[in-house]
Amino acid sequence: MDIQKIASADIQPIDLKRIDDLPGPYCMSFGFELEPLVRSVKRVGLVNSPLLIEDGKGTLKVVSGYRRIQAAKSIKWDHIPCRVLQESEFSPLECLLLNLHENLATRSLNNVEKGMALSHLNSYLSLNEIMKDYMPLLDLPSREETFYLFLKIENELDEKIKVYLAQGHISLQVVRMLLNMETVSRSPVFSVISNLKFNINQQIQLINYIVDISHVIRVPVIELLKEQTLKNIFLNNSLNTPQKAKAVLRLLKIKRFPTLTEAEKTFNKMVSSLNLPKGVRIDPPLFFESPDYRLEILFKEGKELREKIGRLFKIDGLEELGNPWERGA
Repeated sequence: MDIQKIASADIQPIDLKRIDDLPGPYCMSFGFELEPLVRSVKRVGLVNSPLLIEDGKGTLKVVSGYRRIQAAKSIKWDHIPCRVLQESEFSPLECLLLNLHENLATRSLNNVEKGMALSHLNSYLSLNEIMKDYMPLLDLPSREETFYLFLKIENELDEKIKVYLAQGHISLQVVRMLLNMETVSRSPVFSVISNLKFNINQQIQLINYIVDISHVIRVPVIELLKEQTLKNIFLNNSLNTPQKAKAVLRLLKIKRFPTLTEAEKTFNKMVSSLNLPKGVRIDPPLFFESPDYRLEILFKEGKELREKIGRLFKIDGLEELGNPWERGA
């Protein structure tokens, strides 16, 4: 790549009408907020000129500076100062690398943008070259699994899910789970996640539950989400959004683990009937698979601890506490 030709390219005013609003083949910007850049341009002007490339027909493509161009259009500029390269002197790969390195020099790419970058690079370079030279630049492990995950993010995810991912509202683990689902099921599941504002752990729980239930009862995920019991929660105006999220997960847990749910309910009743001292808690083992239970005592000083332990010794029925299944509950 001839860096000197880039540096020596004249800055010239370009009619913004000549520049397409579409990002173009070298862009890797997604999910950005334009307003901060608009304020900056209004206040101090355009510090760094965009870079364009012109073909033999006079058509201009954006090499770098797509967001700056959009900011200029937003504030109704007629022209914008740009450096213009000639397509005969720079290959598409060189243009792509110009964009990539300019972006990496000034900011970190979000996960959607990393997918865009890898998808673009995949058109010109071998998988080995990409894994060796470019995935480390993107702070990604050089593994085929990771490479193909990000290609799927770029090529298969709906726009709304991409926006959520770019904003950090869903994790790569959740995205991988969505991509492993049938295409027709992704949007309905994502709608539940976004409308009820599930946190990351809740998102994982939701997908695990509905996929498992779908397999067990042999009903497609998209049909499972149409069940009236779930609709009743979605439409219940007496519940706020976090309450609806918890109610949905509770209902799905009961559907997925009916026996376990009943056992937990029985165990909680047993603990409640003991009238434990304040600050004392008893938790069962996960899925009642371990013989070990957990006793937690909150206290401020040794005297209070002794008092609570003494009260525990006097509680009737404590020795009956155990696995509800083994006790015929």
